[in-house]
Amino acid sequence: MKDPKKTDDLKRSLKTYSKYSALGLQMGALIFIGAYGGKWLDSYFEFQKPWLTMIGTLSGMGSGLYILLNGLKTDDND
Repeated sequence: MKDPKKTDDLKRSLKTYSKYSALGLQMGALIFIGAYGGKWLDSYFEFQKPWLTMIGTLSGMGSGLYILLNGLKTDDND
C-alpha cells in the first residue's frame, strides 16, 4: 500500500517545481520579447545605436523581476 504522506510530499514538491519553472520561463520570455521588440524597432527607425534594444531588454528584465518577486511573495503567504 502507498504511504499517503509520501504521496502528499511528492505532490507538493512537484507543484513547487512547476511553479518555479514557470516563473523562470516567464522571465526568459519577457526578456526575449523586450530584446526582440527593441531590435525590431531599432531596425524600423534605422537608429545608429541600439537604444531601443537596450530599453526593451531592460524593461523585460524589470518586468520579469517584478513577476518573480510577486511569485516569491505569494509563496511566503502560503
